[in-house]
Amino acid sequence: MAIKKIFESIKETITDAIYLGPKGIIGIDIGLSAIKMAEVSLSAEGSYKIMNYSSIPLPEGAIIEDEIQKEDEILAALQAGLKELRSGNKFACVGLSGANTLIKRLQLAGGTEEEIDDQVSWEAEQYLPFPIDEGNIAFSVVGENQGGGVDVIVGAAKKSTVTAFKDIVERVNLKVKVVDLGAAATLNVFESALGEEFKRSDKTWILMDLGAQKTHFMIYKNGVLVFFKEINIGGLTITEEIQRHMGVNYEEAESLKIHGDGNGNIPEEIIEIINQVLDSFFGELKKTIDFWVSSTSEESFDGCYLTGGGAQVPGLIEALQELLETEVQVFNPFSSFSYNKNKISEELIDEIAFRGVCAIGLAMRSIPK
Repeated sequence: MAIKKIFESIKETITDAIYLGPKGIIGIDIGLSAIKMAEVSLSAEGSYKIMNYSSIPLPEGAIIEDEIQKEDEILAALQAGLKELRSGNKFACVGLSGANTLIKRLQLAGGTEEEIDDQVSWEAEQYLPFPIDEGNIAFSVVGENQGGGVDVIVGAAKKSTVTAFKDIVERVNLKVKVVDLGAAATLNVFESALGEEFKRSDKTWILMDLGAQKTHFMIYKNGVLVFFKEINIGGLTITEEIQRHMGVNYEEAESLKIHGDGNGNIPEEIIEIINQVLDSFFGELKKTIDFWVSSTSEESFDGCYLTGGGAQVPGLIEALQELLETEVQVFNPFSSFSYNKNKISEELIDEIAFRGVCAIGLAMRSIPK
């Protein structure tokens, strides 16, 4: 799959010592609210099995806008995650997302490989949230466009962010082999789990990863990512509003958002807060979809899949179905992936389906040779 190759050059070149242990890789998703780790195996027949998973919560403000703020707490969470994982693997793939990363589809004039490379640098510089000489940039040509040129997907990450996340992971005695973009890792799981129906040329899908601070909105068509946008609203936005209005701490606000009063009832005040944030989110979503429709004349979708902790917000799925006029469902990697029942409990399955997809995608990355 082309998407697997898009961001492979966004990594450090590391000389390996002789290592005789397991050759797998641990996928590590360091989010704003938790660190998720996963290990995945691939059978000879090409099917994936989730071998191991752990999730350790992070305190509020441990990471702000891709900047590590509470180093000791993050190190402690990494160590706890590895202890819970009980893995013999020493290699890691770390995911990045947020303010210091970029995914963008560009239409270019085409030409030789060198000419396309120059065009990518010129065009990407207009969208990068940092100076171009401060970033690692990779791209993949995904097809020709109607103007006779080529379409490319560009991935970029700020070098200092790559270094910061790589260094903190290596302080817990792992070797970082790949630094990937979280959205690409998530899409990799979608592609693998949903199968050939997902890649049909006559199908157009919406994929959304509703994270803590941002929502990754993706449109997938003809077997490739054709549109990507980062919407600056996530589950944390609701939590912060509950904190502000109800005068409770972060943990209490999270519990009110998902569990309500503990008996499955969401208080009316909480529903009002959730609806206010969702109104803003839906407004941004509608503008995004209107832009897609105006630029492509496509007005319908074949379905929408959600992942991320924000997908648990009460009433979200029903409201999205009304807005998008298509079926909306939570993505379930276990529809195609098997799992190790000795290490993954039934209680972990929902956690993985909502919050662990990125870590699984990171674990699916092969170790560079």
